[in-house]
Amino acid sequence: MKDLVVGSLLFLAIVIGWFLGKAERKKKPAHLGADPITREYFLGLNLLLDDKQDEAMEVFIRTLDVNPDTVDTYLVMGSLFRRRGEVDRAIRIHQDLLARPTLSKLQQNTVRFELARDYLKAGLLDRAERILKELVTEDSVYVLRSLELLLSIYEQEKSWDEAVETANVLVGKGKAEIQFRLAHYYCEMAEKSHKLSDIVDARRYLKKALQADKGSVRASLLQGRFEFDAGEYSDAIKSLRRVRHQDNDFSPETLGLLDKSYEALNEPKEYIKYLFTLLEQHPAISIVIALSDKLRQLEGDYEGAYVLSEYLKKRPSVRGLHRLIDFHLANTEGPAKENLALLQAFTQQMIHNKPIYQCKACGFDGKALHWHCPSCLGWGTVKPIHGLEGE
Repeated sequence: MKDLVVGSLLFLAIVIGWFLGKAERKKKPAHLGADPITREYFLGLNLLLDDKQDEAMEVFIRTLDVNPDTVDTYLVMGSLFRRRGEVDRAIRIHQDLLARPTLSKLQQNTVRFELARDYLKAGLLDRAERILKELVTEDSVYVLRSLELLLSIYEQEKSWDEAVETANVLVGKGKAEIQFRLAHYYCEMAEKSHKLSDIVDARRYLKKALQADKGSVRASLLQGRFEFDAGEYSDAIKSLRRVRHQDNDFSPETLGLLDKSYEALNEPKEYIKYLFTLLEQHPAISIVIALSDKLRQLEGDYEGAYVLSEYLKKRPSVRGLHRLIDFHLANTEGPAKENLALLQAFTQQMIHNKPIYQCKACGFDGKALHWHCPSCLGWGTVKPIHGLEGE
């Protein structure tokens, strides 16, 4: 990393030297001696080679005049400072550029956009938002990028009304991929309304979420939960069963409420029938465990254990083995039961230490399902883990 920074500074020094040489050739005869500015430049280069990067950058900034030909060089310096985490210096460079009357309108907008990025990096969201809104209002070449940065600000602030408004503007400008995030914003608003016991608004927002993205698993799961809480069990089942058509990887997330909804309607056999359908389309250990538990409840231990053991022969799973041991513990005595209990404690520890979900974009994992990845901030990128220790 250090080598990369030094390399970047060396490249910047070469660019600055080129501009200084160009300026000097224009303004003085060749027979005159070295100019103080040129001496300053070589001083900065020596500091850089001596690994005194901060002092070198100060010299370069002092040496290079601001004019239309050198604005890009200053922008590179500002960007470099921001990437190094020295946001105060980046802000100072960009503010100094804006104070110069020689900049063109395009250059001014470029500097303003970079200054907004500085403020965003520094956590000064209100200042960044003000500049970005101005760039959008002025219909500058930075409209789309400014709108996208505004979205990131509203997501941080959880200002979902503003996020929805901004996302709709982006969709209107041809950014159709934003529809996916728009659905999540509506889901956030639905959850907020539901917490306030406003089921009418909650339903309305979920309807909008599915209009924005008909494949929104989150909207279907929320619909199922809200309808279950309202005692509308048939509607809850309808919403939850929709998930397998949207993304079958999330079908296990529906099982708890589906079981309760079918029980409330006194239709346990319909639930078993649906579990068999799920298992044929998308084998997952959560589905098998739910099916074996239901068969155990209705028909006894043997039926439940048989379904589970047959599945494990084809697709080994730590969670499945743990549950199978539970079946046998209920029907075993003596030393064999003690051995099974020891084995179950081992599988329990394995399950306890392993994550259940993982982000497909950055690899973040955990035991909770995040619709907005805490690491890479991607929407809908976290999914259930599959394999021996997952689904």
